Amino acid sequence: MGIISLIKLKKYDDYVYRAVIYDDLFLTEKAIKTMELAVRNEKFNKKEIASGYIFLGTLYSKIKDYGKASDCYHQGLELSIDEKFFYSSNLKKAIETFVKNKDIEKARFWLDNLLQRQSYDRKFKRLSILKNKLE
Repeated sequence: MGIISLIKLKKYDDYVYRAVIYDDLFLTEKAIKTMELAVRNEKFNKKEIASGYIFLGTLYSKIKDYGKASDCYHQGLELSIDEKFFYSSNLKKAIETFVKNKDIEKARFWLDNLLQRQSYDRKFKRLSILKNKLE
């Protein structure tokens, strides 16, 4: 039993912490398994589960599984479609992953949705450079 597995997984942040450590140690598959447990945990709220799916998208992108990454990003964004959340560079990665996976309709839909969020967070404007990739 490694030191990482001594971390008790109770709160959402515990899962993220363990997954980040695994990923930092180049154990991305273990990080993915940890986050898959997190998104299936019924104790966590919708925002946490959405965040978990976005993180899973990032992890799957790292191992170049763009199909799974695209699905995870989509699930995370779907869960938070009616929520206010702040800009993160992972959102740019999500749009780029949709494009790599040839999910152009998803890329357009989510890019438009995210750009509309400039009304409460101007940093979403950073995504406007991706418009060129979708034309």
